[in-house]
Amino acid sequence: MNVNRSPDFQPTKLEKTINKITSKGLLVANSASHGNDWTSVVEPLDKIEHELGQQTSVNSHLNSVMFSEEFNAEYEKTLPLISNYYSEIGTNKSLYNAFQRLQNTELNAQQTHIVKESIQSFELSGVALEGEESDRFKAIQEELSLLSNQFSKNVLQSTNEWEKTVTVEQLSGYSESELAKVMTSDGCCLNLQIPVYIDVMTYADSRSLREEVYRAYISRASDVGHTSKEFDNRGVMNDILRLRSELAELLGFRNYAELSVEPKMVNSPAEVVDFLDELVARSKAQAISELEELQIFAGQELAPWDLMYYSEKLKQQKFGYKRSDLTPYFPEESVLNGLFSTIEMLYGIGISPVSETIYHDDVKVLELSDTSGAIGRIILDTYARENKRGGAWMSDYQGPYKDCLPVAFVVCNLNSPTDGKPALFEFDEIVTLFHEFGHALHHILTKVPFPCAAGINGVPWDGVELPSQYMEFYCYEKEVINCLSGHWKTGETLPEELFEKIVASKNFQSGLQMLRQCEFALWDVHTHMTDNDTYDVLSDVREKTSLMPIIDENRFLNSFSHIFGGGYAAGYYSYKWAEVLAADAYDYVIQNGGIGSKVAEQFRECILEVGGSLDFIQQYKKFRGKKPEIDGLLRASGITQ
Repeated sequence: MNVNRSPDFQPTKLEKTINKITSKGLLVANSASHGNDWTSVVEPLDKIEHELGQQTSVNSHLNSVMFSEEFNAEYEKTLPLISNYYSEIGTNKSLYNAFQRLQNTELNAQQTHIVKESIQSFELSGVALEGEESDRFKAIQEELSLLSNQFSKNVLQSTNEWEKTVTVEQLSGYSESELAKVMTSDGCCLNLQIPVYIDVMTYADSRSLREEVYRAYISRASDVGHTSKEFDNRGVMNDILRLRSELAELLGFRNYAELSVEPKMVNSPAEVVDFLDELVARSKAQAISELEELQIFAGQELAPWDLMYYSEKLKQQKFGYKRSDLTPYFPEESVLNGLFSTIEMLYGIGISPVSETIYHDDVKVLELSDTSGAIGRIILDTYARENKRGGAWMSDYQGPYKDCLPVAFVVCNLNSPTDGKPALFEFDEIVTLFHEFGHALHHILTKVPFPCAAGINGVPWDGVELPSQYMEFYCYEKEVINCLSGHWKTGETLPEELFEKIVASKNFQSGLQMLRQCEFALWDVHTHMTDNDTYDVLSDVREKTSLMPIIDENRFLNSFSHIFGGGYAAGYYSYKWAEVLAADAYDYVIQNGGIGSKVAEQFRECILEVGGSLDFIQQYKKFRGKKPEIDGLLRASGITQ
């Protein structure tokens, strides 16, 4: 009988527990290395990986959402153990040979793909290295895991350190809704948490206040910042980049970018650069036109802290509404119910809350079920708070294994309830929720019986964003908006007039947004192709992509956690690469019946249920009937030049 279980969020003796599991895992791996069939080689490894994954995922999750110096100190002790374990597994030549033997056994299509990918993983983990080179490879991996954690910790602590108390009068331009987020008994407390920062940049009439907050935000974790220099990430970044380069060279690659793309869908870093260059070339003229329009509207030379403010004003003028007109129609309960209804319409999946004590009172436990019963759980941590890493993400606690159903963490940093009001979500925040639930559905709706390739496991990095970006498109469907909206006072759904304005404004400044994302992605791939200073690389890229100068103290890279604290190194292009697939997939579904159609179900069958068990691009072509084209993304983005 399959059962839904939530994780244990009170782990103790972290180092001892991880040491025990990894020691056991090495014995399991050695035993599996003598096997000659799937049952004796892969199944024991799946079992121990399930056990280890449960423990490490909880530890990592808590360190991100409930950070404390005490817990982090214990958590850091486990990182070398985990790194060394995977190094030992990845360089186990006998186990590698066992997987090679499996190629000559009777396997189904999924098993064949898993074995092929596993062999490549061994090769990219340094299995062919000997002696000092092997030892150095392992040492680098351990050091990188510690540096990555240090980077994230520095960003979190520098973000939390800065705050400023101002008067209501100093927040001219704020509505009651924005004021409620920052109001305290001593005045209005500003900080660098995303919801607060965005409100300052968008609504504060005081240009000097916007400048002050912008400079504090953009210089976080640096030597020129408004926070302690002890959180400066520059040295950490340099060390990470240097070690990644050395790692790649040990494996025979010219640079880390070549190593990074090896297991992905693209064939080379050059293909990535060409792809991004084409997006830049085809969107730049529109971006220039958009910036000129904004400049004329503002009637003054624009600084970085002016862009969001005047963009919001221009958007209001062009489309006849402001962001705060929307938020009363999107209280949390209505949004979540609408999200759940959309998922039910798409895939026949019911989602209901479970009353369980969890690590924080704000966190929700959700159970997913279909006609057969429970199929998994989502642990939803919605609001921004101190000691919680910024951004939004999904991570897995476990995939399906024996009687255990898949469980996913979904983390956001959205608006929280204020006195007398429920949490009222910005429309962009709703899009974020849909995005992360797309990831979670990819993980939970799997039909793959092999844990190593079930859900998000084994999916190429430049494919993981397809299900999430595909879900974003549904936020603009009238049927979905009617489900999502319900005025927090009256229950009224979003008026037709406002819905039409949202749709009309969907691609507002899409050229500028495209350039911005391409700039990040081009910097990422280029900085991992060279030993040049990473900020010099950024300057070179900006000659192609930038339309405005940046201020001297801009240290954005010092807090770019996707690259230095996450898994997107030389892979940030994946967002745009997968967006091409997502735009193409959504257009195909809408043209063939939309929500509830046979084609929508085929997306589930060909993409979501298959996970990493078959070739990803072949599965996409099976669903779509052809390869995706870049024109679909440009059309969806409203870029017509």
